[in-house]
Amino acid sequence: MFNYSFSIQDFEFYLLILTRVSCFVFAAPFFSTTNVPRRVKVGFSLFVAFVLYRFVVPHYLLTYDTVLGYAVLVIREAIAGVLLGLSTNLCMFIVQFVGTLTDMDIGLSMVNFFDPVTRTSTGFTGTLYQYSILLILCVTDMYQWLFRAFVDSYELIPTGRIVFDMDVLFESMAAFITDFVVIGFRIFLPVFGAMLLLNAILGIMAKIAPQMNMFTVGMQIKILVGLGVLFLTIGMLPSISDYIFSEMQVMFERFAGGMSAG
Repeated sequence: MFNYSFSIQDFEFYLLILTRVSCFVFAAPFFSTTNVPRRVKVGFSLFVAFVLYRFVVPHYLLTYDTVLGYAVLVIREAIAGVLLGLSTNLCMFIVQFVGTLTDMDIGLSMVNFFDPVTRTSTGFTGTLYQYSILLILCVTDMYQWLFRAFVDSYELIPTGRIVFDMDVLFESMAAFITDFVVIGFRIFLPVFGAMLLLNAILGIMAKIAPQMNMFTVGMQIKILVGLGVLFLTIGMLPSISDYIFSEMQVMFERFAGGMSAG
């Protein structure tokens, strides 16, 4: 015999779960892409929130006195969902950083595309890396790990009992900035090495044959060499995705730890 009773307290508890889920879907990679219809996102959030409410999240009485107190709980849940999603989505900007550096080095910095997914102007290499990483994220079921980690976060961050440790959150953000630069330059290193060697060769040729216009010749050579290096290093995409996905896991754990009650 199923019990279908649903009191106002249960509805308030469900709304808190729905708030965190919907904000996570809004900010997380793969789930937040703009080419997914909004109705699908809303329906997915409602369904997931109901499943979590019914089978996963333990029920307990919320502690608040006024409507303003409940509004504070809703705002806390929204911030928690956004931070959990943003902690992983920030890692996708690493490939945009690598693409910007690569385009500047090989002479494609003026070639920009409007990406309808992120609604930003991105370069050629950044777009290539971004869609490749998203494809690998889908193929390797990384999005399933991301969603399972979000569901498991309810054990560490109980509903309505979020405690923000600002010191941990700021330290996590500072650590991400360091990892952002380190991982970005590791990915950019093959192109940087090839361009550094090519610039040295062009400099020597400019001294040996000053009658040649190295500026005109060098632009075409740098583009050809740069595209050649990208073609030769395309097999490194799985390793690049490992860097990105590992950073996603680390950042998710850090931000979840900064919002835990204990």
